[in-house]
Amino acid sequence: MGNDTIPDVPVATDKFFFGDATNMIVTTYDTIMEFDDNNRPFILDLNNDGFDDIKIVTNYDGPMDIGEHQTLTLYCLHQYIEILADTVVKESYSHRETSTSENNGWVITTRKYVLSTCEKIAEDDPLNNTKVFEVFANDADDAFGIDDHFQSGNAVLFRESYAYSLSDPNVDNQTVTTNYTQFIYTCWNFPTNEEKYIGFRINLHGNPRYGWLKIKLVPSSWSSKVVDTKLIETAIQKQS
Repeated sequence: MGNDTIPDVPVATDKFFFGDATNMIVTTYDTIMEFDDNNRPFILDLNNDGFDDIKIVTNYDGPMDIGEHQTLTLYCLHQYIEILADTVVKESYSHRETSTSENNGWVITTRKYVLSTCEKIAEDDPLNNTKVFEVFANDADDAFGIDDHFQSGNAVLFRESYAYSLSDPNVDNQTVTTNYTQFIYTCWNFPTNEEKYIGFRINLHGNPRYGWLKIKLVPSSWSSKVVDTKLIETAIQKQS
């Protein structure tokens, strides 16, 4: 009998598990991106090839008479950077009502509009269907791999809920018209106060590599309406 040996051939992997570091290069972080005026984003070179792959940035903007509000967005910086996400149809509800009151001879008319991503305020509130590019929030030990849907794009992780009112007084007629507007985005946002995984695939030169980002959105210490972003770790499949 000969002394033939079995060659060391890499085994193709078509399934991974979030948090399982087997055959993964894992980088740990202890970094928090605060919601503040410095606006320092996370910019990540996931495969360490000298080119940035993903950016997570918090922006705050809005008209001067309304005030600023936060939007937290994940950007894929190249078409070959794909995240575990999809374009999905999300539901929201529009609520409108008008009320009138009187105060010291003034007639006050309040027109109220509320857009809610969570629930109806009144039974007859109309339903809206909106297409949203949604990144999936995954837990440890969840499986992912080549059969899942990966897509390149920019995904809003968190949008601050906010409200404002604008009043228009008429001294001659002693009337005031107030327009009150509120946007409730809570049920469309990435989970807060939980460690979650975002899957990705770098599909470069016909050699796809899979991995994840592990993050946690934490309500800010100075306002529960906005979040800070904690980057915990990144992982990427080792090259064959």
